[in-house]
Amino acid sequence: MGINEAIAIRMKELAHERYVTLNEIIRRGNINQSTISEIMRAKSKHPRVSTIQKFCKGCNISMKDFFDSPLFDDLSDE
Repeated sequence: MGINEAIAIRMKELAHERYVTLNEIIRRGNINQSTISEIMRAKSKHPRVSTIQKFCKGCNISMKDFFDSPLFDDLSDE
C-alpha cells in the first residue's frame, strides 16, 4: 500500500472511531471539501502536510496520533 492510500484509509478510520462523518471533520478543520474528495479518490498524489494538520484539528488529535497506525508501518513506494 502506498502513503496516499494509507492516508485516505486513516482519515476514514478516524471519522468512524469518532462516530462522525468526514464532512463534519472537514467542517471542524476548515478544510476544502474538494481537497479531501481528491485524497479519497486517489486524485491527489501528494496530500499536503497542512491538509493533514487541519484534518487532525478537526479530529482534535495530534499529527503523531494520526500517523500512529499500523497502516504506516510498511509502505510501498507507490
